[in-house]
Amino acid sequence: MLLWRSCRAVTAARPSRVSKSPGWTRFNSTAVTKHHDPLRILFCGADEFSIYSLIALYELQQRRSDKVASINVICRPDKRTGRGLKQISEVPIKGIASELELGLHQIDTFKNWQPPKPFDLIVAVSFGLLVPARLINGAKYGGLNLHPSLLPDLRGPAPIQHTLLRHRASTGITLQTMHPTRFDHGMILDQEEAPVPPHSTPEDLVDMLGPLGARMLAKGVESGIFVPPLTDFANSGSHIEPSHAPKIMPEDRHIDWKLWTAEMVQTRDRVLGRLWDSTTFAFCMNDTVTAKRINYVGPWTVHPAPPKDVTSQPGVPVLLPDHKSTSFGIWSADGQLMVPDGVTIDGEPKAGARQKLAYALKKRRDA
Repeated sequence: MLLWRSCRAVTAARPSRVSKSPGWTRFNSTAVTKHHDPLRILFCGADEFSIYSLIALYELQQRRSDKVASINVICRPDKRTGRGLKQISEVPIKGIASELELGLHQIDTFKNWQPPKPFDLIVAVSFGLLVPARLINGAKYGGLNLHPSLLPDLRGPAPIQHTLLRHRASTGITLQTMHPTRFDHGMILDQEEAPVPPHSTPEDLVDMLGPLGARMLAKGVESGIFVPPLTDFANSGSHIEPSHAPKIMPEDRHIDWKLWTAEMVQTRDRVLGRLWDSTTFAFCMNDTVTAKRINYVGPWTVHPAPPKDVTSQPGVPVLLPDHKSTSFGIWSADGQLMVPDGVTIDGEPKAGARQKLAYALKKRRDA
């Protein structure tokens, strides 16, 4: 169906890898169907992962109007971005909600906000705001949350990134009730585990987990998994240790050359991107007074033939051999010469940054 493909049509139409492979584990089948009236759903979402679920619920509504009567969408307001705040950035799900002609509400806080009409079920997927107890209690069936990890593992706002940063061999999807005061502490109703493909990016996991979660949510809504009495799937016998997946901050991209190995540099670039440091500019320019941030563009490669006459020192940049002094690498903590694909200097034109730093290194070497 065109609408399902449009989940990436607004964002870039990448084929999703959702075929089952060895290692996939289904925890709950939601086989028991419970009766409920057609639902008026309030859907809270934001990113591409949540778009998959919204489209799945919309398709369920088109197919089973006896299960879903209406869907309204809540997302965050448009933001001004860029130099001079001249550009308008929209939350990705806004375009899909408009395309589907669904009721749309854009809010930055639930304080003093009241739904324009009653709702039977609130669904939150990668929303970012805690839905208050008054709204959950006001909905006939409370709320459901879809989370891209096997809760209680990787509770928090960045489970996909931390799955990759921590080199998890598997991940999964959890469908839970909404807790009135805490993120990701509801009753677990359904889970499905899946292996993490090698060298995955966050986009790869979204493409894999998005359709998986969307099917789980749609099937749960269709079967009435939210209708009391609820079954706490956390008591099914499988034990998962709790952990936290905190928000990704700028400091997470800050390279500590004394501690980061070559593998860490490449992994963080693949998962987070836009790595930076605050030491390379000062070293290249031989200037400890003017502090400027160097921003790197990946991918990073390990130079196969580092200079033999240079002792590796973590964080020290060196000119690359056979590059006519136009490029450089930086020693990692494990003695690998790391070469970024691109370089920019904060506050300076993007073009020519690599050449400027390499020339300064050559001048310092020849002094």
